[in-house]
Amino acid sequence: MQISEHAQQQFLCLIRCLLHSYSLLIDSSSAAPASTQPVSGRVLNAYSGDELVYNKTLGDWRTHNGVDYACAQDAQVCAPAAGKVTAVDTDSRWGSVVCIEDSTGHLWRVCGTADPTVQTGDEVSVGQILGRAGSIPNECAEETHIHLEVLQGEQYLDPAKLLN
Repeated sequence: MQISEHAQQQFLCLIRCLLHSYSLLIDSSSAAPASTQPVSGRVLNAYSGDELVYNKTLGDWRTHNGVDYACAQDAQVCAPAAGKVTAVDTDSRWGSVVCIEDSTGHLWRVCGTADPTVQTGDEVSVGQILGRAGSIPNECAEETHIHLEVLQGEQYLDPAKLLN
């Protein structure tokens, strides 16, 4: 029996959500709030901190302030953290962006989220579907992916270090 890639993505989002809910029940004393990758996929481009990396689309060297997770076009995009949706916008550089503020004040920016299913003011849970994978104009020379950024105030943080 063959399962479509879309059905596989839905199943993986559901499994991630269930695993994180289970981990919260087992370890409710954890200091860090639960979090997950917005899509199941390999890291395409890591957070670079202060190190300059080459951007294939723009043809220049710059920092990479997030993590890119490869995925299929139209794959379901899930909330990486629980919190309040502070913005759902379209940005000329980052495509459709969903911003979530978690309980610690981190702002999670999920860039490339097409057809958002949430709106500003909504409360979301970890793993909740936010939309589907679209495109990111700043990184369109890359394969389809979601760009995830985390900010604490004006400071960019490495999302991979915050995921559990």
